[in-house]
Amino acid sequence: MMRILTLMENGTGARRGLTAEHGLSFAVDADGMRILFDCGSSENTVRNGRLLNVSLASVDILAFSHSHYDHAAGFRAFAERGLSARAVIGSCFFEEKYAAAGNGTYSYLGCGFSEQELRACASSVTVNERTVRLTEHCTLETDFPRIYDWETIPERFVRLTERGMEQDQFPDEQCLVLETGKGLAVVTGCSHPGILNMVTEIGRRYGKLVTAVIGGLHLSGAGGERISRTAAGLKKLGVTRLWCNHCTGREAREQMAADPQLVCGNLAAGDCIFLE
Repeated sequence: MMRILTLMENGTGARRGLTAEHGLSFAVDADGMRILFDCGSSENTVRNGRLLNVSLASVDILAFSHSHYDHAAGFRAFAERGLSARAVIGSCFFEEKYAAAGNGTYSYLGCGFSEQELRACASSVTVNERTVRLTEHCTLETDFPRIYDWETIPERFVRLTERGMEQDQFPDEQCLVLETGKGLAVVTGCSHPGILNMVTEIGRRYGKLVTAVIGGLHLSGAGGERISRTAAGLKKLGVTRLWCNHCTGREAREQMAADPQLVCGNLAAGDCIFLE
């Protein structure tokens, strides 16, 4: 049995006393290992973890979905409190990320720490180019081809490269794939490359159906048509269960929850699910 416990999310659930803020962090227990998938945006993730009985010493693997601050900046607080784990990041993780306002102004969205700082506290650092196996039934996947051209990335997301400022295609984005008895479960951070692009490619790589998706779908502000196309595409690919978090957006959550062919929920801070 695998457990996915939410340490940080935009909202809290029935467990009172936790802090909610714009960000995401899951503690995933699989095959006797504990994976910290994202760190949220601040030290509040560490505090929530302590209240939820997730000690730093229990973390075996640290995986970042991508390097935006709301998923990665909480790392500094974990490091300062002694976290030492194997770390896995995607390519170009440390290229600085920004949001362009369109008038020459940029807001820094990056992780807020350096490669040297990560290596100083991690037992090892692996750069994922495609697939990294973590446990017998758990892998990290990245490098997603653009199959659905309408799953566009907002132009405001840019990154500073050696060539200058470029639109961010999120080469660092990776997701967690859990092999369960009911098919594949995919844990996402923000799904910037497009959730259908990601689920389609994962199904192709494994030759199995993705039946569950947990995490951010980045459909906030996407509009009803894209949400409808996304829901239809997920169902066609075999997805029947959705836990829509963080950047999914209220409209998308409500629309998918109303779909009789989908079991749809939200994992607030302190909530968890068990997968067999």
